[in-house]
Amino acid sequence: MALESQSGSFAKRLVIGISLMLAVGLVGCASTREKDAEDAEAAAARSQASAERAEQAADKALEASAAAMKAADHAAAAVKEATKEMDRVSAHLEQMQKERDEEDAEDEDVKPRHRKKAAPDKAAKTTAAGSAPAAKPSPAK
Repeated sequence: MALESQSGSFAKRLVIGISLMLAVGLVGCASTREKDAEDAEAAAARSQASAERAEQAADKALEASAAAMKAADHAAAAVKEATKEMDRVSAHLEQMQKERDEEDAEDEDVKPRHRKKAAPDKAAKTTAAGSAPAAKPSPAK
C-alpha cells in the first residue's frame, strides 16, 4: 500500500503541476493577447493622428490651390486689360502713322512743284551767267 500511496501522491503532484503549468500558460496567453490588443490600439491611435495630419495638409493644399487660382484669375484680367491698352495704343500709333504718311504725300506733291519751278530758274541763271562772258566779245580785241 505504500507503493500505492506513493504513486497516488505522485499522481496528485503531477496533476497539480500540470494544472499550475496550464494556469501559467493561460495567464501568459491572456497577457500576450492583452499586449497585442494594446499594441493594436496604439497603432490605431497613430493611424488616426496620421490621418488627421493628412487631412489638415489636404485642407492647406486646397486653400493654397484656391489662392493660386484667384491670383491666376487676377493675372488673366490684368493681361486682358493690358492687351486692350496695347490695342488702343497700337490703333493710335497706326492713326498717327497714317496721318504722317498723308502729310508726307502732301509734302511730296508740293515739293516737286517747287523743285520744278526752282530747277528751271537755276538752270536759266547758270546758263545766263555761264554764257554771258563767252557771248560778249572781250574789249581787248
